[in-house]
Amino acid sequence: MRKKLYLIPGTMCTEELWVKLIPYLSNSFELVYLDIPREKNFDELAEHYSEMFANEKVYLMGFSLGGYIASYFSMLHPERVEKLFVISNSPTSLPKEELNQRDDILKFVKKNGYQGISRNRVVSLLDGHNQTDYFVDLVIKMDKELGGDEFISQYQFTSQRVDLFQALSHVSFITHFYYSDGDRLINPQWFNKLRTVNPKLSIISTSGSGHMLPLEKPCELASYIKSWIEL
Repeated sequence: MRKKLYLIPGTMCTEELWVKLIPYLSNSFELVYLDIPREKNFDELAEHYSEMFANEKVYLMGFSLGGYIASYFSMLHPERVEKLFVISNSPTSLPKEELNQRDDILKFVKKNGYQGISRNRVVSLLDGHNQTDYFVDLVIKMDKELGGDEFISQYQFTSQRVDLFQALSHVSFITHFYYSDGDRLINPQWFNKLRTVNPKLSIISTSGSGHMLPLEKPCELASYIKSWIEL
């Protein structure tokens, strides 16, 4: 029987986030695509997933915001987690500057409506080798499909984050983190501190600056996922 792998997407991402990864995993795993329910904070999201999983002990993977959600869930409900895999996220609080910027954006969107993510913003999330029309258009498509109400919900309910360092330092299940060396949305100093505190943790960095790693490095990512499952 194939192991079931639960996938939580990132900010304004749909199932298409995983489209490049699926061919490498679908023969080995049963992939379950989760969404991020609207108007729920992290405690409420954790309870939502806890009810969904029932008594199942899950293999849980999250990307970016989904990586933080997966980590937060795992800290509240460690008994429900078989293993954890976090992509392109360092589960800590957001910098004050970013929180202020998000607050300004949220106020603007509520007043003027959501115009969608800009091409320049999408380009900044991709490594230089991947700044193609295909990748840019795919990210814009996901954003457009979810729309303004989803954007407002995610910014309003998931920006206030706590640092999960202490909790992660004591996890009893195998946990892998995977991120790009030059990803500006990652806190490398945070990972440097975490590296030596728990043998259950593996911190894997990859070359480049891409944030959208399920799209940008699906083959490499899939190899790490398979190794993680087999440990």
